[in-house]
Amino acid sequence: MLSQGLVGPDMPIDFELVGDPDELSAEVATPLALVLAELLQNCVEHAFPYTDGTAVDDAHVEVRFAREDNQLTVVVADNGVGLPDGASLDDIANLGLRIARTLLESELGGTFQIRRRNTGTAVTLCVPLRTATGA
Repeated sequence: MLSQGLVGPDMPIDFELVGDPDELSAEVATPLALVLAELLQNCVEHAFPYTDGTAVDDAHVEVRFAREDNQLTVVVADNGVGLPDGASLDDIANLGLRIARTLLESELGGTFQIRRRNTGTAVTLCVPLRTATGA
């Protein structure tokens, strides 16, 4: 279901959800959903380029949720081509990624970290969660 609307049958990408964000307020869920949509779209567009009209074999994207105390950590990781060597977020960010980063940092007070892995790229989002009393 996660891949529905992101990829077609000619681009087989395996999407996996791990963990559970539990209940989130609308104030957190709405901007977070926009950020995740942008990250997933970037995976589809940039992590798995076609070579000579052929899709990458074993393309995989994982979205991992971990909730601890008053923080939600979300990691979006792929096994694609990865970031160019030495690239930073400021170097590679398109408009959508810049908006996503701004939403996360300004609206949610969170942090946005992108890093190259041995295979692919991982983006880690840390979102502080307020308790029901606002503490």
